[in-house]
Amino acid sequence: MQTIAEERWGQKGWELNLAALCSDDAARTVRFLTGAVMACGGYVLSRRFDTEQTAAIEFEFIRATCVEMYSVLIAAGLELTAQSHVVMSTLCQCTRETLEMTASDPVRVELVIRRSDVLAHGDPGGSAPPRMA
Repeated sequence: MQTIAEERWGQKGWELNLAALCSDDAARTVRFLTGAVMACGGYVLSRRFDTEQTAAIEFEFIRATCVEMYSVLIAAGLELTAQSHVVMSTLCQCTRETLEMTASDPVRVELVIRRSDVLAHGDPGGSAPPRMA
């Protein structure tokens, strides 16, 4: 996570690199996120479909909508890495404390999504309780 220099954007902003796993096809998840980000007022800058297992999306939004964007990521069924959760929660907390001054600051996100094979190796539905050894 880094704060973008003012001369690059004309104002302060955040640049986030996030990673996540999904149980669905990664490309399908990126297509869902494209519509969801736009519905929340964000802009999709690029999408990349590397393989059936990996995809990426780069998008931008204003800080005032950071909680909605965080919710969109979770609603898409993504399992964010611990670091990605820390970054997003930090952004949301900082924004809440400084909303009047930072509401219109841009946030740029690059999200890499990999397909999780957890369900393929586990029980159908993936909802079985953990087994004791």
